[in-house]
Amino acid sequence: ISIVTSILIGLFVLLKNTKSATHIYFGILSFLFAAYSIFNYLTLNTTSAEQAFLLLRLALVPAIIVGPLFYIFIRTFPNERSSIPKRTLTILYVWTALNIILTISGLVFKGVEIKNGVVSPIIGPAIPSFGILQTTTLLLGFFTLFKKFRSATGVFKLQLKYLLIGIVSSFSLLFFTTIVMVIIFNNSSLTPLGPLFILLLLFSTAYAIIRHRLLDIRLIVARAVAYTLIIGIVGIFYSVSTILVSNLFFRDLSTNEQIILFTTLTLIVAFTFQPLRRYLQEVTDRFFYKGRYDSSDLISNLTKIMATTLRLEDLSKGVLSRLVVEIRVSKGAFVLLKKGRIDAVESYNYENKPKFTGTDIDSLLEPDKILIVEDVQNKKLRKIMNDLDLALAAPLKIGDKELGVLLLGHKLSGEIYTDQDIKLLQILSPEFSIAIENARAYEEIRKFNITLQREIQKATVDLKFANEKLKELDELKDEFVSIASHELRTPMTAIKSYSWLALHGKGGKVSPRLKDYLNKVYVSSERMIKLISDMLNVSRIETGKMKLELQPTSVFKVAESVYSDLSVKAQEEEIELKMDKEEVIPQALVDPDKLSEIFTNLVGNSIKFTPKGGTITVSAQKEGSMLAISVTDTGTGISKENMNTLFTKFGRIDDSYATSNTSMGTGLGLYIIKQYVEKMGGKIWVNSEFGKGTTFTFSLPIAQNQKIGLSSNEDEPKKEKEFETVSGHITS
Repeated sequence: ISIVTSILIGLFVLLKNTKSATHIYFGILSFLFAAYSIFNYLTLNTTSAEQAFLLLRLALVPAIIVGPLFYIFIRTFPNERSSIPKRTLTILYVWTALNIILTISGLVFKGVEIKNGVVSPIIGPAIPSFGILQTTTLLLGFFTLFKKFRSATGVFKLQLKYLLIGIVSSFSLLFFTTIVMVIIFNNSSLTPLGPLFILLLLFSTAYAIIRHRLLDIRLIVARAVAYTLIIGIVGIFYSVSTILVSNLFFRDLSTNEQIILFTTLTLIVAFTFQPLRRYLQEVTDRFFYKGRYDSSDLISNLTKIMATTLRLEDLSKGVLSRLVVEIRVSKGAFVLLKKGRIDAVESYNYENKPKFTGTDIDSLLEPDKILIVEDVQNKKLRKIMNDLDLALAAPLKIGDKELGVLLLGHKLSGEIYTDQDIKLLQILSPEFSIAIENARAYEEIRKFNITLQREIQKATVDLKFANEKLKELDELKDEFVSIASHELRTPMTAIKSYSWLALHGKGGKVSPRLKDYLNKVYVSSERMIKLISDMLNVSRIETGKMKLELQPTSVFKVAESVYSDLSVKAQEEEIELKMDKEEVIPQALVDPDKLSEIFTNLVGNSIKFTPKGGTITVSAQKEGSMLAISVTDTGTGISKENMNTLFTKFGRIDDSYATSNTSMGTGLGLYIIKQYVEKMGGKIWVNSEFGKGTTFTFSLPIAQNQKIGLSSNEDEPKKEKEFETVSGHITS
């Protein structure tokens, strides 16, 4: 039992982590115990003194190594790397090697005597070296273990406690029976009990492993029982089958027939071995793994819940119910914090809704690690967990921000939480924290959206009401402007007419001073009539009452008509009016009157803002299905800052375009012609360089199915370039 147990424990610990110094030293110690047990057993069961002496020396070799290796193991436990100085290790290695040489050479024990079947060793001259090495290393190991035990806390201290009990008990008995009794009393009758004393150490370590998660020995036990049952059942079945069949059927049969039957039985055993093994393994698993679950599946399912659940309440209940059921605990709860205070408590499997105080939760969060009630050394903290009937508390944090704590009750199986449970919660705690934070953000956004939606609905109603009011006011305004314009235009026309008559002497001779007054009245009335006319046009455009009579029209003929009307004014300002008819262009589909207003406005503006000696040119070219007509002047230009105000209502520019003229317009002209152009299916834009002139360009749709020819004179040759100078009037 001692040999098999030592080897199994040693292999399991070593294979658990082959890179850990603690695992390696423990494994070697176990193998040394097994080797010592084997040679000790053989020594005590031989009748030859010479053979017994040889086996005794072989048994002492692992015994010599045990002491120094025990000290090294205690110094290293539970770390993965040894921190013993190289000088100390060198002394131990040399001293151990020297004692092995002395033992093999027969200087520790120089022989054995067999009296009445009892093997008694004969002490040699080197026995003090052996005794001092073992005593020194064992005492140093005990002192180191006791020192670690005094400074340890939590589960580590409990592990050391059981380890200390087993080591003290086992080594004390071994020291007494194999050293004190042999060296001092020269009595080796208790030496055969050595392997049984080693079992005390193995059992205490096994208890520490099972109870406090040092290692999971249940796997070894379960598998060992399963395979032992398989081997036993198969062996018994094979033996009994062979004996029965041989006795009943093969008394007179040939050897070949026996071989065939034995082969058949062997095949049956081979085919039934795996199903039987699986069945027995399931049985042993159910016994040894009452609370077993698949961590990967549980993590996957919980991750799916966290990824697909947005509401905080649904998330908490979904995670808790799955976690509590899968790991088989009595109950669970999420205590969520907000600004350091308890914000919400979500529970599962509680008889009544649990109540927690902020002080209790702060105490559970203070250690900043997963707490297990069996491992908690702080009496106050343990009392809190016991009072709340909790077995585990896991903090939920994102960085330094505390979101709450996950609380779980005791295992339904009565066991404590295993390494598997703790590692699972270590993986899931950050995921829970992120999911809770996301759910909270979603709740805030959802509440904000509801509030925002209500505010939007309210604002929409208010805006709709205000808009209706504005429409009513706008209609009243348009109606007022239309009526006022109509009513104002009649008296202003009369004022203009009578002023003209008086100015030209129709009512008698006019003095120079009175003539000057009448001239000012005439100009002012003319401007007022223009403003009233523009306001009427704007009113018609915005109320949709403007009517267009579209027809194929020659662009240059309309331009010539406008030039003729403006020629006197151009002559007064010493400005040259030109038309560039370089290309043959088709007619445009436009309202001739509106096109005439467009030309009048653009050319009139150019005359107004072009200095003496300047030039104004009208040109046109075909661009796809549109005509692009340009009015270019050599005036002062427009600054880039004022470009955006050109086509707006009352968009006058006082600092750049009008620098050469004090005459001011209504500010409605460009807005009106833009509306005309767009209503007729075109666009208007401007290019200008300050100080070098301006070009207004507008596009108009081409009249379809019209004969293409020169707009000004269809009898002229195509593509003939002609510039016409206007001086006082237009010549065709």
